[in-house]
Amino acid sequence: MLFSYSEWIEDEEFGWKVLTVDEAESLPDSEKDIFMKYGYDVDFGLVTGPTSDQYVINHSNFMNHSCDPNMWYDQDDNIVAKREIRAGEELTIDYANFIVNFDQTFECGCGSANCRKFIRKDDWKLLVHEYQMNFPKFIQKEIKKLYVKIPV
Repeated sequence: MLFSYSEWIEDEEFGWKVLTVDEAESLPDSEKDIFMKYGYDVDFGLVTGPTSDQYVINHSNFMNHSCDPNMWYDQDDNIVAKREIRAGEELTIDYANFIVNFDQTFECGCGSANCRKFIRKDDWKLLVHEYQMNFPKFIQKEIKKLYVKIPV
């Protein structure tokens, strides 16, 4: 069971926000830095994330990127093991598995043989052959439109 630890006012937001790309771009710099670092895309044109350090509490916020990850999405929006993972091995995911709205601002240092060096918002298209439908559902819909030609 889950209980509120404080009073809530109608329509009050706690923690994370869902913003359009334009709204995210227009956040004050201090909020935008946190939002862009820890947020993630939930649809084309929509991003969810925290605007304050105090809300950076989800374990997934600390999963690092790798161009050769050991985690990915299943077809039901769960993050699952892509292969067997040893005890003590770092859990990683390819950020291109869910990034569609913004190019990432850091240079990748994963060191894998297939390292792309940078994570771009259209990289998911490069991964379709390898990942097939192992993407969040919002990207699965786009894959069907672009590649499978099945009505969505």
